[in-house]
Amino acid sequence: MNRDFKINGLTILYFAIAFILLMAEYWKSTSLLSVFKPLLIPSLMMLYLVTSKNKCYWYVAALFFAFCSNVFLLFIDNPKLLFYGIMAFLFYRIASIITIVKKGDEIVLLPLVLATVPFLFIFSYLIYVMVNPSNPNFYPTIINDIIISIFSGLGLSNYVMNDNKQNSWLIISTLLFTFLVILFMVENFYIPNEVFKPLSAVVFSLAHYAFYLFVIESENHTTIDLP
Repeated sequence: MNRDFKINGLTILYFAIAFILLMAEYWKSTSLLSVFKPLLIPSLMMLYLVTSKNKCYWYVAALFFAFCSNVFLLFIDNPKLLFYGIMAFLFYRIASIITIVKKGDEIVLLPLVLATVPFLFIFSYLIYVMVNPSNPNFYPTIINDIIISIFSGLGLSNYVMNDNKQNSWLIISTLLFTFLVILFMVENFYIPNEVFKPLSAVVFSLAHYAFYLFVIESENHTTIDLP
């Protein structure tokens, strides 16, 4: 079995699982979600390990924590497991930021700060209107939102400073993840709505795939630039 065949097969597998999850959320099928939701990130990890010629193990670590978060968030009605899910997501986001630092363009502090501030304002306002300080997830949510703001700021600043293919995938991914966090906060802390879960499944799958493409593009770019 050649490498291109494996890559195509794993890509189809990833989107097939994503489609099943979309249908499972729409049908509210807990059995399908329990089986297929934990499989989405491992399928992307396999795709990355087969595709990459210059592997970034921070990205592999990020995918591991994303997998843990996915599993814990299956039990979202359990406050303790929801907390674990939020913490796993925090570690996932930190590993993702390190991946951007390792694989992306050189970080310039002033553009990063300017790009991060608007996201901080957005998430600060959402926390203020949605999350009660007595909620046990209040402080983890604040930490997560600071981290996602930095993550989104990195994507925006890199794209503004250098509009190339890898940064295009990065900004797409960061904006999708920002939207996903907003959906998560609205659904869990403000107004539960049936439409949010299928929409979140689509955004989640596309955001992860876009970030995977950023990592692959950055590795290809690094490989070309090496003497």
